[in-house]
Amino acid sequence: MFLPHSPHLLPAKGQRARALALAILCVAPFAFGLLAVALGQDANWDLRNYHFYNAYAFLNDRYARDLLPSQIPYFYNPLLDVPFFLLATHVAAKTVGFVLGFVQGLNFILLFMIAQVTLIVPNPRHKVFVCAALAALGMLGGGGIALIGTTFGDNITSLGVFLSAALIVRHLQRLSIDKPARVFALALAFGVPAGMMMGLKLPSVIFAVGLCGGLLFVGGSLKHGLWLSFAFGLGVLLGCAVTFGYWAVFLQSHFGSPLFPYFNQIFHSPLAPPVGGRDTEYVPRSLSDFLLMPFLFAHSPFRVGEIAWRDWRLPLLYALLPLCLMLRLFFGRNRAANDALAAPYPARYLLASFSIAYIVWLTLFTIYRYAVPIEMISPLLIVFAIGMLPLKITTRGLLAAFTLTIVALSVQPGNWHRRGEWLDRFVEAKIPDLGDTSHLMILMAGIEPYSHLIPEFPPNISFVRIQSNFSSPDDGKGINLLLHERVDAHRKAGGRFMILIPSFQINVAEKAVAYFGLKVLPQNCQSVTDRLFDDMQLSLCPVIPQN
Repeated sequence: MFLPHSPHLLPAKGQRARALALAILCVAPFAFGLLAVALGQDANWDLRNYHFYNAYAFLNDRYARDLLPSQIPYFYNPLLDVPFFLLATHVAAKTVGFVLGFVQGLNFILLFMIAQVTLIVPNPRHKVFVCAALAALGMLGGGGIALIGTTFGDNITSLGVFLSAALIVRHLQRLSIDKPARVFALALAFGVPAGMMMGLKLPSVIFAVGLCGGLLFVGGSLKHGLWLSFAFGLGVLLGCAVTFGYWAVFLQSHFGSPLFPYFNQIFHSPLAPPVGGRDTEYVPRSLSDFLLMPFLFAHSPFRVGEIAWRDWRLPLLYALLPLCLMLRLFFGRNRAANDALAAPYPARYLLASFSIAYIVWLTLFTIYRYAVPIEMISPLLIVFAIGMLPLKITTRGLLAAFTLTIVALSVQPGNWHRRGEWLDRFVEAKIPDLGDTSHLMILMAGIEPYSHLIPEFPPNISFVRIQSNFSSPDDGKGINLLLHERVDAHRKAGGRFMILIPSFQINVAEKAVAYFGLKVLPQNCQSVTDRLFDDMQLSLCPVIPQN
């Protein structure tokens, strides 16, 4: 924690404030663990599609046996999901939810630390309460609450983002004024946490870019800022190599591209079209959308995602920051330095970093879930923005409190689908007796997520998804050659086929298998029950050659 380490050097008020801060920081992760349990068991689409299966595949060498069960995310780095999978397969579901919430609650500690370093509040005890309130409001946003206890990972990778940010603001004075050679290693080390999280989940690149670019605004010469940014960027690359390097090698060796299937216009893998491949559904299509996006998704959250939620902090910050900056530049230059709400250079760095991250997010993705770390630090940034106004410090403090109260009242959290009741185990399914499975391949079709059921089946069964949100049997993609080779080799070896499909999509399965010279026997289907997703029924049907 960024508090003095020698209690005997602190006055009595400082010692009590330190004890209070430590108590809050110790309790907070447990509180978020309990909140995760209270919110209910996560059953989101991505969990059922790949968070559970990819970790299972990684730990059990399933990439040599299966092909595409988890659709496009089959190619995602599985390392982030491994701890969750190990927990989910060894302890009770509620315990898993609590641990997820606890780990995600560590963001509270980092947000508190960043606020503690940057804010100027003379009374130590009052400062603790202010930092705690900002951290709590940061955690309890419309997107943040929706992610607590879930497997998406956006509030896990945020830990590396905020750790890098906290280290920079804590040592910003040294980074700014010391000789470049002396701070190079320091800036490089500070980039590693953000880089490691970027390697675990590549959309975190928006924050790596933001934190790197923010170093251009920390004071001193532009040359010095470029040097710091360069060193931090090297640290990001080093961290990314640690967590993503092995997976890039795997993708290159098996699919012809280290980022497969993305940016294939650069890597030219024959298994995918020569296009970027990233999801651009929500990216602004016009200049007005680009400039007004925070107000657009405040009006309709479906502009930036699939679920309903509400939170006004980003549009408020988006409106306040340029307005307060202009008023400060024109009317507030002579305000006394000791009349500030925050230390100027750390505040400038954080405002610049997350503004850059926002622009990169808007350009690349515009998917709100990826921007939740901006939501989390926005209460502090709002205080920074209002702190620039040429008003009395009391007035600015009251205005900040009023604005953050509006933010708190605006919050309506989203829901990525949670079960009403917790299961005993995180994933449960009722599987029929399959007899001898030593030569069985189970096909999958459609785009519904259900690969989380695969670990419930005998481990000697191969699963091949012949139709997915990545490829369809009739679309001519190179990956279909691999699918045909896998299916044809199994058929020539005398293997047995079945297909697993949601019961309402039997017709989809019949059309998909026809491209492989196979047909479904719907009259002989057996039922599979997915307990995680509201006891959804799937059909497991025999498949035979058409001739």
